[in-house]
Parts: sequence; structure tokens; C-alpha cells
Amino acid sequence: MLELLKDIVQCFALLISIFLNTILTYLILTKSNSKMGSYKYIMMYLSLSALCYSVLGMIVRPDLLSYSSCFVVYIKNSTSFFSPTVMIYLMSLICGFYFFFASLISVHFVYRYKALKYGSKWIYFHGKYTFAWFLISPILYINWTLNCIFAFQPNQRSTEFLRPRMERDFGINVDDVTYIIADFYPMHENGQKFPSIGAFISGFNFLLMTTVSLFVIFIFGFKCYYEMTRVVVPGRNYSITQKLLQTQLFRALVFQTLIPLIIMYIPLFILFLFPMLNIDLGFAHYVSISISLYPALDALPSILLIRDYRDSLIKMFKKQENVPMFAPYYVRRGSTTISSARKSHVQLNRVELS
Repeated sequence: MLELLKDIVQCFALLISIFLNTILTYLILTKSNSKMGSYKYIMMYLSLSALCYSVLGMIVRPDLLSYSSCFVVYIKNSTSFFSPTVMIYLMSLICGFYFFFASLISVHFVYRYKALKYGSKWIYFHGKYTFAWFLISPILYINWTLNCIFAFQPNQRSTEFLRPRMERDFGINVDDVTYIIADFYPMHENGQKFPSIGAFISGFNFLLMTTVSLFVIFIFGFKCYYEMTRVVVPGRNYSITQKLLQTQLFRALVFQTLIPLIIMYIPLFILFLFPMLNIDLGFAHYVSISISLYPALDALPSILLIRDYRDSLIKMFKKQENVPMFAPYYVRRGSTTISSARKSHVQLNRVELS
């Protein structure tokens, strides 16, 4: 029953994500305020990435398992469209998005802080420098994807180790699934467990990149909040439009950070950390569901909190009011001249009264 619920929620959430991120991309391209500058490209970058993640998630639909000293990402062969070899690569690609999103949100906060503090004078988010900032996320993405491909390959020992757990808790034959596994204390032929140096190097790589990303988010988040308190102060060299826009962008960014922090970063951090300590958690099914919700929920703050996007979306779906083909001309205040249309209207009323 839980497997069926997970599949339904995953498919539903990913379909909503594809719909919302497509709309958000269109709004960013066509309805963005000119004062947003290069920031709209960073927003569009995140939206398109969430769209790609959702499409890949629909194809793969992976599940997670935290068991003893192992962290496992797996997919049932009966639900996959490709061979097990191809699915291992696809699962590695989808795992790489974890650091892609974390690093891109960090770039968001750095940009917001610099834009608040220096405005358009800060040159390092223009032209070729913007392209350099965009490279950070793909580099971390490639780093973790290759790590999953080369360091987390399954073998016969890991298969036999997972067999009783998969059959007991999920009713699944481990031979019928394709998986990648981070096994920090693999079982050797003599029946003893020993730390895996390769797995621990990958684990520390995961913890380091996650910690650095979260550190940047929190530090520059507080810096942004401090600058925001100065932006809204009367008398500063900001127009009302700029103050409103900066406030909307900052609020949207805060929610775009809280959503993945709660439903993706913290759960995955725990699921990956506890196997390194050889602690069995086993609640990974719920994390699989929450992660699938992330790209669907991530687009909502920008759509709902940024007024230009919200108003444009309302106008798109709102029925247009019937406008008369010949609108009457109104008398300008203080003018003694009455339009011909107004005169005709008055004369017609007089005829009817007589």
C-alpha cells in the first residue's frame, strides 16, 4: 500500500512541477521587471533545472533505503523503461541534482546580498562573470554524479546483504531491483565488517559540500536580512518600486530555501550521516515522497510572492470583461465643453421623457 501511495504522490507531484515550472519560466522571460537585472536569469536557471529534474524524476522515480551501514537508491526493474546499466546512470544523474540545487540557492543568496549592498555597481554579476557563477552548480553536479557512478556500484556481497531487508520490509526480491549503494562498513568473506575507505571519502565529500552550501545560505541570508532592513528605511536612495521589488524577491528566496531545507536537505543529510555511524533508520520511504514534492513547491513562492508574476498569472486566467465598442467620452474636470456623444445621450433621454 505504501509503495502504491508513494508512486501516486511522486507522479502527481512531478506533473504539477512540470506545469508550474513551465509557467514560471514563461513569466520570468516575459513579465520580469526591468530592475531585476541579471537576477531573472538566475531565477530562470533554477526553474529550468527543476523542470529537468521533474522530467528525469518521472522516468526514474527512485526510492531510498537507509539500512544499517548502507544508504541505497533503488528502482524496481518492472517499472523502469531501460536496462539496469542505463538505470544506474540515470539514478546517478538524479542524485547529482541534490548539490546542483543546494549550490544554486547559495548563489541566489550571494547575488541578493551584493545587489542590495552595491546595486548595479557590483560588476561581478554581469557579462562573462554571470556565466562563471552559472558554472558552480554544474561542476558540483558532475562531481557528485561521477562519485555515484564510480564509488557506489553494487556487487554480489551488497546484494546478499540487502536481500533479507528488502524481502522482510518491502516484499521485494533484491534481484528484481537496480540500485546504487553507499556501504560504509561492508561485510567481508570472514563475516567481519570493516570501514570502506572509498565510501567514507565519498561520505565526507557529501557532508563537506552540504555543510558549505548551508553555511553560505545562512550567512548571506542574515546579511540579506540586515541589508533589507536598511533598504526599507525612508530616505535611502531607493525608489518605492525598488524597495517593493527587493522585498518581494527576498521573501520569495527565503521560502525557496525553507522548502528544500525541510523536505530535502535535512532528511537526506540524516539518511546519509546515520549509515556512516552504523545506525539503522529505515524511514526512507517518506523521504522519497517529500523529495518528489520539492520541485512542485519550489516554484510557488516566486509565482505567488512576486507581484509582477502573480498579477500576470491572474490576468491570464481571469475572464476578460466585455468592453463596449464605442466608449463614451467623458468631460474633463473644469471643462465647459461636452462631447458630441454626451450631447446625443442627453438629447435622447429628453426625447424619451417627453
